[in-house]
Amino acid sequence: MPNVIVRRFMFMIALCCLLFLVLAMDKSVWGEEVNSDVQYSLADLIAIAEQQNPLLKAAQEQVNQARARELQSASQLAPKLDANLIYAHEYGGGIKESKYRDTYKAALSFTHTLYNGDSFEASLRAATLNRKALEADLLRTKQSVENDVRKSYYDLQRARAQLRVAQESYDLALEHLKQAKSLYEQGVIAVNEVLRTQVDVSTAELNLIQAQNGTRVALNTLEKAVGVTLSFSQVPEIAPKEETRLSLPKIDPYATALQKRPELVSLDDSRKAAEELAKAAAGQARPSISIQGETSYYEDEFFPNSDDWNLSVIASWRLYDRGEIKNKIEENKAMARELLARIDDLRNQIRLEVSTAWQNMESALQRVHVAEDQVKTAEEDYRMALRRYVEQVGTNIDVLDARTALTDANTSFVNAVYDAYAAYSDLIYSIGASEEDLMSGDQESNVEVGKEGAR
Repeated sequence: MPNVIVRRFMFMIALCCLLFLVLAMDKSVWGEEVNSDVQYSLADLIAIAEQQNPLLKAAQEQVNQARARELQSASQLAPKLDANLIYAHEYGGGIKESKYRDTYKAALSFTHTLYNGDSFEASLRAATLNRKALEADLLRTKQSVENDVRKSYYDLQRARAQLRVAQESYDLALEHLKQAKSLYEQGVIAVNEVLRTQVDVSTAELNLIQAQNGTRVALNTLEKAVGVTLSFSQVPEIAPKEETRLSLPKIDPYATALQKRPELVSLDDSRKAAEELAKAAAGQARPSISIQGETSYYEDEFFPNSDDWNLSVIASWRLYDRGEIKNKIEENKAMARELLARIDDLRNQIRLEVSTAWQNMESALQRVHVAEDQVKTAEEDYRMALRRYVEQVGTNIDVLDARTALTDANTSFVNAVYDAYAAYSDLIYSIGASEEDLMSGDQESNVEVGKEGAR
């Protein structure tokens, strides 16, 4: 009996130790617990997206594939070394009599192309250019992901700011309803004014519910852009007045875009690759010279003792192929001309994108100043309307209209601020430069965002 108790006790100790080791080795479990309260800035979210976003991972694998194809093309320039081990058994006499009934052969062969009309070299250059084109596409995909994260982040901040505006409007409506009920109980106003105020409270509550849903949707959009699950506590809330000031960069945006846009590099490399493929096809019509060597052992027993070797120089030249090579050359030249035309079209598209983004940002910055003045005026108008209503020299409708105007002004200010940030993100994306490159030069100082916040 004591032995049974001891065995059970030892089993429980071993089980507890095993469970402890499993939990200790499971870094992901401990990591989630530790990182659940970490707050991420916009730069942190962009860095996470660069590691977790599926589109970036797929684009990187395309580059890896192109690099493997480049190495395959480079291997054509190197000699080939093959080892062969052959066993053959002859049944019957046959037409050709073999020296041995059972034959064993062990051979080591060497093959190297000395000249093939520059076909292999051109293929390697084309593969290298295709790899560079995909690297440029990868950079553009990275910029696209950064733009999505940046705009999703500001959309979340916009939704939160709109939620604050809706909450303030709801609180003001409740305060006004309390005053209306007090005046009604004193016999100063009629019951219809109380009912109208209650309707306004219900409308404010509906707007508040809609704003709360908008924040949840904005967080889900940010999660998709980043590629990981986030919580509201992990993305700190920033009021519009606390946002970093923005200004239009003092640059030539179109000229900068022509230097920075990765698509232009990608198309140009693809065009050059097509030209190299045409050269590779033309090389197939030229003579090809290669050298082959083999050393072998050939006997009727294993392992053979006597050896044999040979060395051959082979020259070949295709005299007729019914236009196969000619049409392959024309195909690649046509592809190069097509890509050249696409480059011209892309330049026009870039001009349109940059111009649109620049004008949108300029317009949004102007709207910010107008919205700031509108908020100040609406706040003063609401204060005066509420005071006049309490002193019974103003009407309930004046208060409701003034509060609606104040809510609209605050909402317009929030939208203007984050429209400016969205336009700024689109401007960075349309130019194809990083934010650090864009902001490193001299800038205009007469337009700023976030000078003063909403109420």
